[in-house]
Amino acid sequence: MMRRISPRILLYLASLMAISLALTGCSSARRSQKADLLSRIPGDVSLQTPQQRYIALCNSYSEWQDLTLPVKLAVTSPKSITLSGKVTMERGSSINISVRMLGFEVASMFIDTDSIHVVDRYHKAYVSESLTRVFGGGSVSVTDIQDLLLGRGFVTGGGGGSFTPALLTAVDFSNAPEGLMIFPARQPAGFEYGFIMSPDFNRVAATSITIGQTHGITVAYSSPEETPAGGAIAGVTSVQTVGEKDIAASIQWNYGSAKWNSGVRNNWLTPKGYRRLDAASLISSLSKL
Repeated sequence: MMRRISPRILLYLASLMAISLALTGCSSARRSQKADLLSRIPGDVSLQTPQQRYIALCNSYSEWQDLTLPVKLAVTSPKSITLSGKVTMERGSSINISVRMLGFEVASMFIDTDSIHVVDRYHKAYVSESLTRVFGGGSVSVTDIQDLLLGRGFVTGGGGGSFTPALLTAVDFSNAPEGLMIFPARQPAGFEYGFIMSPDFNRVAATSITIGQTHGITVAYSSPEETPAGGAIAGVTSVQTVGEKDIAASIQWNYGSAKWNSGVRNNWLTPKGYRRLDAASLISSLSKL
């Protein structure tokens, strides 16, 4: 299925493709169609139809329950700094990112099923916002954010989730010189999002989210890795936000030291004695670290 996509998100995705390349150095008839696509996919990507490329992408994914691993975070805006950290995720439940400097936690981010919390330990301040407010009223889940961080395609809202063959009829395709673009057919109220695949590999190379008329999140993926429990996911995730305060950062995932499906649990506790700030004030505070 091919459709006309808004020029703005096409431009975002085309730009993301360039970034990614630089960094890298259901009826029974439909079920039958999916089975045929699966069994007849040519080995050469250039000979594959958009639907076949999508199915091959889905086949590269694996299900997982939880993940803990060290990361390296490089922030280039609003200030340049490189930090170490640890990420712990419970699939569909929570994400905890701890950022350290000289062995001490200086900041953290906790995301659960309905909120995002960011803590600045140095200035004893924090922000708590609902997912609905952050994403302009869209139905984004913590599972979607996990896929966004790891470089997996997804469909938001009820009946969605990570790309699967069953969701083939829920997405549209658009061929472009930069690569195959994939757009969920039903876009949430409040924002628009889409994905672009590399021209040469069946991997998501970038994701773009536009929120309203002035805010956006662009994410590029490089150094893909085959993991024992999570399947094919990004080795480096580069994020840039556009809005009142622009932020640019990258996460380098250390899968060599990862622990999969170990039964970890994350919990959010409001830090005692900390000031609650709005997001713009906290970003300004963090830029002074």
